[in-house]
Amino acid sequence: MSKIFSFGEIVKEYDFKVINENEARASAGIMFLFGIISLFSVFLTKSLFWAELFSITFIIEFIIRVFLNPKYAPYMLIGSMIVSNQSENWVEAKPKKFAWILGVILGLIMTYFIFFDVMSPIRLFTCVLCLVLLFLESSFGICLGCIIYSKLNVKLEKCPGDVCEVKEKKDNKWKVLLLLTFILLFSSIYYYLNTYKYNIKENQIIANDVKQLIEKASNKKECNAPKWAIDMGHEEMWKSHNCN
Repeated sequence: MSKIFSFGEIVKEYDFKVINENEARASAGIMFLFGIISLFSVFLTKSLFWAELFSITFIIEFIIRVFLNPKYAPYMLIGSMIVSNQSENWVEAKPKKFAWILGVILGLIMTYFIFFDVMSPIRLFTCVLCLVLLFLESSFGICLGCIIYSKLNVKLEKCPGDVCEVKEKKDNKWKVLLLLTFILLFSSIYYYLNTYKYNIKENQIIANDVKQLIEKASNKKECNAPKWAIDMGHEEMWKSHNCN
C-alpha cells in the first residue's frame, strides 16, 4: 500500500526520493499540446466543451500526482511511455511536489468556474497561466514552482533542470544585439509584404472589380431599344439580340 501512495521513487544512487525529469517534461508537453488545441477550439466552435474537458483531465492529473502517485497519473503514463527508451534524469521529488500542489490549486480554481459556469477574465487568465507553466517546463525545463520552492530557503540536493542553482550570470549582450538585428530584419520583411506585395494585389483585385461593375452599369445604360421596336412591341426581343 505504501508503494501505491508514494510521491517519488527510491533510487540507490540517492538518499532522497526522486522523479524522472524526462517523464515530467514529456507529460507537460503533452498537456500543453492538448491545452492549446482546446483553447483554440473555443474560438473556432464558440463552445467551451473541449476546454472544459481538458480542464477536468488537468485537475484529475494533478490530484493523482499529489495525493496518490505521479506514475499513475494519465499524462505521466503517456510521457513515461514516450521517453521509455531514454536514460532516466532523476531530480529531487520535493520541489516537484510543491510545484504540482500549485497545479492542484489552479485546478481547484478551474473547478469552481466549471461547476458554477462562471465566465470571467480570471478564468481565461488561469487557463493561460497553466499553459505558460506547462510550456516553460516542457520546452526549457523551467519549473517555476521549483524556483519558488528554492526561494523559501529550502536546501535542495538535485533541483529539476538546475533552475534552483545560483550561478554567475553569462554575458548575453551580443545575443541581445543579434536578436534586435533579426527583429529589425523581420519587421522590414513584414512591412514589405504588407505594404507592397499583398496590398498591391488586393488593390488590383478591388480595382478590377470596380471596373467590371462600371462597365456593366454603362452597358446597361447604353443598351436601350429604339422607338420603332418599342412601338412594335418587340423591345425585349430587340434587347435579347443586341444587348448581350
